[in-house]
Amino acid sequence: MKLKKIYSFTDKNQIWRLLIDEADHLIIETRDTDEKEVFFHCMELDSGKRIFNDFQLEEKFWIGIETIFNGKIYFHRFAKPNMPEHKQIIAYDYLKNEVVWQNADLTFLSINNGKIYAFKKKFEGQDLFVLDPENGEVIGELGSDQNKLNDIINYSKFNEDYSDYIYPENSIFSENNIESQFINKEINRKNEVNNVQSLKVGEFFCFNYYHKTKNNLLDNEFAVYNIEKKKKVISETLNKNLNSYSPDSFFVYKNYLLVLKNKNEIILYKIL
Repeated sequence: MKLKKIYSFTDKNQIWRLLIDEADHLIIETRDTDEKEVFFHCMELDSGKRIFNDFQLEEKFWIGIETIFNGKIYFHRFAKPNMPEHKQIIAYDYLKNEVVWQNADLTFLSINNGKIYAFKKKFEGQDLFVLDPENGEVIGELGSDQNKLNDIINYSKFNEDYSDYIYPENSIFSENNIESQFINKEINRKNEVNNVQSLKVGEFFCFNYYHKTKNNLLDNEFAVYNIEKKKKVISETLNKNLNSYSPDSFFVYKNYLLVLKNKNEIILYKIL
């Protein structure tokens, strides 16, 4: 097996969120928190070909992604700035590069069996609706039964499929473990090493860790070893001079390794 770097994405703004759709498009959300602007980008995961770049909606900051499905991003706005409550549904077809429908009255709940479930708040409780994801038309009304709402939420959580993903976990050290030997080799002579996280994919062992620097800040290091060859194949400093730990530095999707560097760069490797 080989691990090949195929491309990287770098932006002037901080990477806020990554999503991958069922057709292996990588959707990236970046935010400029000083100017209060959010931008969205989309590329083919395998080739890096841009589908769109620096896309913005009419609302420049107080907006986010609910989900992606069948070539569309479903956005939400916020009921109030700085408040987490969502409102409205905006469906953007990123292959056609156009907003195909909006609903200002309903709030997104989930997508189940190819249908959107949404709700409208009332003075007490909320009414549930079923929408066609292609055009936003209401195709069903479920009333205000709280049990139905709970069933929809539970069904959505139960049927979320993350089988194509591998996320790092906290490492458990063992003297007889070859992976622990790789980690010990890396952290030798480093000061106050913490938060070691790792994963295995095929022949490769990937891990990152934090260590204290001379100025009492944190550096985040990343390494990949070929287990069979006992050889280091990747070494990267992902972040320097941090005040605290920065979560979610890397993960694997199918045969791709995605690494987040300096909070504004994604490096993508392919496992061959």
